[in-house]
Amino acid sequence: MSPTVSPTGMPSTTPSNDPTLSPSISPTHVPTVSAHPTTLPSVRPTNTPSNQPTSSPSEKPSISPSEAPSTSPTVLPTGSPTTSPTASIKPSPTPTKVPTASPTGAPTVSPSSSPSFPTPNLVMLFTDEQSFRTLSCYRDYLLSKYNMSHVDVWGDNLSVSTPNIDSLAKDGAMFTNFYATSPLCTPSRGTFMTGMYPAFTGTEFNTAELDPTLKTWADILRDEKGYATSYMGKWHLDGDAKPGVGAPAGRDFGFDENQYRYNRGHWKYFDEINGSMQVYTMSEEENFAGRYNQHFSSDFLMDRGIEFIERSVSSEKPFALMISFPDPHAPNQNRPFYSNMYKDLNFRVPATARMNLKHDPAPPAFNNMGYVDNVSPTDDVDQYFDEYEQRHFIDHMQQYFGMAKCIDFNVGKLLEKLNALGIDDNTIVVYTSDHGGMKLEHGIKNKNFPYETSAGIPFVVKYPDRIPAGKIIETAHSSVDFAPTILSMMGITDPPPDVTFQGIDASQELMSSDMIISNNDQITFSINTGNNPSWAAAIKTGYKLIFSHNDVPWLFDLNRDPDELINFASSSWHQPIFEELREALIGALTRYEVPLGKRSNFIYLDVPACYDRRDVLPVNNGKILFCSDIGTDVPMTRCENQEKIRDHCPVSCKTCCQDSPGKIWVNNAVEDAILSRISVVLEEFDDFVP
Repeated sequence: MSPTVSPTGMPSTTPSNDPTLSPSISPTHVPTVSAHPTTLPSVRPTNTPSNQPTSSPSEKPSISPSEAPSTSPTVLPTGSPTTSPTASIKPSPTPTKVPTASPTGAPTVSPSSSPSFPTPNLVMLFTDEQSFRTLSCYRDYLLSKYNMSHVDVWGDNLSVSTPNIDSLAKDGAMFTNFYATSPLCTPSRGTFMTGMYPAFTGTEFNTAELDPTLKTWADILRDEKGYATSYMGKWHLDGDAKPGVGAPAGRDFGFDENQYRYNRGHWKYFDEINGSMQVYTMSEEENFAGRYNQHFSSDFLMDRGIEFIERSVSSEKPFALMISFPDPHAPNQNRPFYSNMYKDLNFRVPATARMNLKHDPAPPAFNNMGYVDNVSPTDDVDQYFDEYEQRHFIDHMQQYFGMAKCIDFNVGKLLEKLNALGIDDNTIVVYTSDHGGMKLEHGIKNKNFPYETSAGIPFVVKYPDRIPAGKIIETAHSSVDFAPTILSMMGITDPPPDVTFQGIDASQELMSSDMIISNNDQITFSINTGNNPSWAAAIKTGYKLIFSHNDVPWLFDLNRDPDELINFASSSWHQPIFEELREALIGALTRYEVPLGKRSNFIYLDVPACYDRRDVLPVNNGKILFCSDIGTDVPMTRCENQEKIRDHCPVSCKTCCQDSPGKIWVNNAVEDAILSRISVVLEEFDDFVP
């Protein structure tokens, strides 16, 4: 099938050499964490990362790649990294500042003031399900904080080089603690567009429709400032329509041009026939033989975006363009050249998958590893994952890296064009994703969990006129902050009276002269949505507290435990942080109508005095046993004779009946468990106050 649009020809340059896998920042080895800790640290936690980055992200590459890559990675010259956590925890020194126990206030209703400046353009580059581990600027930053085993989770030195995206960070700012307000396509996209939480946008479900009465940041730019606006690529805010090309009547949401927008699906090739965009799967790839690079999804959308920019410049209008790439979301398939780029890389299943599936240590209850095939801890986990790697995972990751590399090449095309048009300095370029992708970290294939590589997303922004080059922002932010922040940077400090933002304006952090910014008091939230929500999280720099409907609260100390394996909620040294995050998250449950709070009749807000651990029992008979096996496969006499089993299973061993003087969530309200009079009998309450 021949396209009606004339081919633009092969790019004048081909992609660069295969990623250089040596980081520009040498890793600082910090203490590793225990695979199966039995004690919590006895030293007070730090309130800031243990090591600040020693330099800005990797040096700016040439924007245009120059020659075809080899597929063999360069070996990083380093000592032998640890391949699994060691047997002890060595806490970092006492912090200079202990966080307060009071929660942060509600986010600002409108963006704060910012100085006037020339009207800038905006290009927002939006990917789908991209792990920040596939951007080399983030890898460099992480290697400045942790040793390699915590960074290269799929194998030492297995990384993808993204020089063009890195240049956005080098010439602008990189957020290192930016989260999807809800790490699922539709809820996240609704929040990015409106600056409001999912309950207020109509997008609590993955095929929901964005409320048509709401105004997006694009509406405001077009109506208040006269911007030319265009949306290209995946939208996923118009319900079930698939592909749903174009904007339905009354649903342009501020974008004048929508002919290259489609609602749903992960199509690999696009064409334009008689003025209408057509979509194609990989099975139809040969329709584009000889011109793959003109019609593959990432290439096609970027080329149409560049054409829009050229038209806008010719008309002398400021423009706002959003390109939403369907990659690197599955299906993991690439056009020729990128499909073979990483064929020599031998990816391994992350260590956290093997640990969690063995329940050594056990994952939190919100991680049901439901996307892993039916394998229980009693099966041979190592054999299963070894076979899974060869059967599926290696090729899956090779293509995932290739999709990230193809997007980076297209970012290079954009940067070249902005420079050639003379609008580089006055154009804001944002690069981010709707949510992360876990790629079998903790045994999870993709997203919708509170772990760092699911809820955490890349967010880099370049604006040479206003943002100092090489800035690092470690303050916790989320996608609900995007709309108030971007509008403030573009001169709209007061939104229309019919617009309310629930996010925080981060423009002052971006445009200040400080090169490393870390507001340790700021708390952001990431939540699970839908009919059966399982978790909600409050996050500040270095720490994350998670409530769930079927488990105790989990507190992750990301400075000591970047793999998110250890629950610090019972650590006495972590109590100020725990209490601060707990109060903030309790407030968010009602303020933002968080689904977990609305749809759960019981949530532990404190850790009960008596509860059984979910890890495997510490027995030496070669069997995999749990507290639930006490009284059957494990005789009760083992409780009487072995202290380690009594400590592991105090409820099953009937050695603990202590009341828990803490808080619980019952029927959409907070109760003081030790004093409350609850009319209904709840098994969980009986556990809390036996």
